[in-house]
Amino acid sequence: MKKQVILMSLAIAGLLCCIPMFVLNAPGAPGLSGGAASLLGMAGAVLFGTCAGTLLQLKRLSRDPDYRQRQKAQCGERYQAIRDRVGYLAGFWTVGLVVVSGLIFQSFERFGIPDWVGWVFIGIYLFYTLAFLGLYKWLQRKM
Repeated sequence: MKKQVILMSLAIAGLLCCIPMFVLNAPGAPGLSGGAASLLGMAGAVLFGTCAGTLLQLKRLSRDPDYRQRQKAQCGERYQAIRDRVGYLAGFWTVGLVVVSGLIFQSFERFGIPDWVGWVFIGIYLFYTLAFLGLYKWLQRKM
């Protein structure tokens, strides 16, 4: 349901982007140049078409019982726990690689890499660690 609302909103936004193509390309119309209005109109048409097609596909799939059963399985607690764990591990490894590259940049300062680049990477790691611990404690108290 949430996905359908977002797609419907984007489709309406795409329609609204098409309007300037006709209004601003009229003779004697002020505002955007003809090229910018055409580009905005084309982008709106693509956005509207994509969202409308996706909405039609979701409507067709919602009638399929196998699709509904797969959606229920994907939204279950087990899959949510797996996705949360995978997201945590991916974030941990990404930030770990950032701090390792920061330390490598610190050691290669003589090759022309500025000193502040390594310190920014190390700062990102420290921010991630403090934010993770703070949010973990806060959510532990909240639940």
